[in-house]
Amino acid sequence: MLAALESAFARLAEKKTLAIALAGLLPLLARALLLPILPIPRPAIQDEFSYLLASDTFAHGRLANPTPALAQHFETLQELIRPVYASKYPPLSGLVMAAAQKLTGQPWVGVWLSMGVLCAVLCWALQGWLPPVWALAGSLIAVLHIGIVSYWTESYWGGTCAAIGGALSIGAMPRLIERPRASSALAFAAGLALLANTRPFEGLVFAVVCSGYLVFEWICGGAAISVVLRRAIVPMALLLIPVAAWMAYYNVRVTGHAMELPYVAHDRQYALLEPVLWQTEVRPAPAYSNAFLRDFWQADRDEKLKAHHEVLAAHAWDFLMLVRFLLGLPLAACMLLVARPLWRDRVARRALVLGLAAYVGPALDTRAYPHYAASEAVLAYLLAACALRALRNAWPGAEGAYLMWGALVVFALPTALGLLTPANKYLMGSREYLTNAKHAAIEERLEKQPGEHLVLVSYGRRHEIYEELVYNHADIDGSKVVWARSLGAAKDAELIRHYANRDIWILKEDAGVTLSCLQPALSK
Repeated sequence: MLAALESAFARLAEKKTLAIALAGLLPLLARALLLPILPIPRPAIQDEFSYLLASDTFAHGRLANPTPALAQHFETLQELIRPVYASKYPPLSGLVMAAAQKLTGQPWVGVWLSMGVLCAVLCWALQGWLPPVWALAGSLIAVLHIGIVSYWTESYWGGTCAAIGGALSIGAMPRLIERPRASSALAFAAGLALLANTRPFEGLVFAVVCSGYLVFEWICGGAAISVVLRRAIVPMALLLIPVAAWMAYYNVRVTGHAMELPYVAHDRQYALLEPVLWQTEVRPAPAYSNAFLRDFWQADRDEKLKAHHEVLAAHAWDFLMLVRFLLGLPLAACMLLVARPLWRDRVARRALVLGLAAYVGPALDTRAYPHYAASEAVLAYLLAACALRALRNAWPGAEGAYLMWGALVVFALPTALGLLTPANKYLMGSREYLTNAKHAAIEERLEKQPGEHLVLVSYGRRHEIYEELVYNHADIDGSKVVWARSLGAAKDAELIRHYANRDIWILKEDAGVTLSCLQPALSK
């Protein structure tokens, strides 16, 4: 029976297009079936609201929004308020969610669909390096481990788009080495373009590593320079030059400078310490408009200084969390068991070297969360497929088959366990990411009430510094619910006069939420 199963799996894998489609559809169907017990996630983490601002901005047909009136009340975390009101993050993830928001009304649909695209592209990428059966096996590991339930599917700040970029570039490389063609060159360049618009710094390191590997292989293989130029370099340039021009235009619209990324402009305005290892000089504190922003960025500075002082321990932990997220500890242990045959495997050895070299990018950040290294997800699953192959080849008979298929079941356990765990705890597991989706819950409640609303937010001493509630849509004045920071009686009175046609609510957060109506709309 097991032999028949393996034979059927091999026949399916040989149909490469069908295998790619299967790898892409499985996570979409499985997650859709889970919607009754695991509904569309609410945003909870500060970064998520910034990405959703980008989605809403693009869905309204704009690259940025004008600075709102009385802007101090709307300053918040991870968003620019000047020179424009916009997300600080690169635009691609927001564009994907904006397309879904425009078509379906739900930005999360873009997150869901992009995971299906990722798993399909992973299968295509692995087919360039491995026989079809092992390419499909490796992509199924991705489906089981991150494709159905993970923080890349259950939040709005995951690394799916960056991982698609990495998979496109890595998948194109063996094809370009074997035979330079425009189609493979365009796939390689498209991957780099996606990375530039999701994780620009880590993507730059990844691009240098991959490009260096390509040049090395072309030189060693004696590839004709004229052929490489005509069939690879020129097609790449034809794609990347317009992308670079568009990125410069986007930067101008958001920051006013073609070479200044929104992320850089935001940190220059708010952060006291850059999030990179080589920067240890603390900046003078700017004049924050409120105590919450001051306290948050001081805490951010302290966390970064602590990471600087404990850099080896911090990055060892971050790397372990990356391995746990992408592969899971059972699969990582399995890879250690077959370490010797895995190192002898030419494909596995090159994937490991490329992965470690590219990890220099995330490692240069003060902390390295899994989505920072999303571009290397494809290399992790390439190694996983090679480990399965080594495991199967170590015992050629039925024992090896039982061991390999049993291992696949074990690798699926993290997904099964995740379904039994509250989604917010399954995402990351660290304290600052266990916030409740208070903002979304309160907004849903007020959306159901008649009229328009203004919520004035104030925090008490026991408020969790990483939990922020002041987030708004792209069109603040046109929103049914407007969130604003309470800045004292005089400034609040000015804001209330500006929104005289709205019900005024006072929200106090002090280790718990109290929402009370201050006054009904004056127009009633």
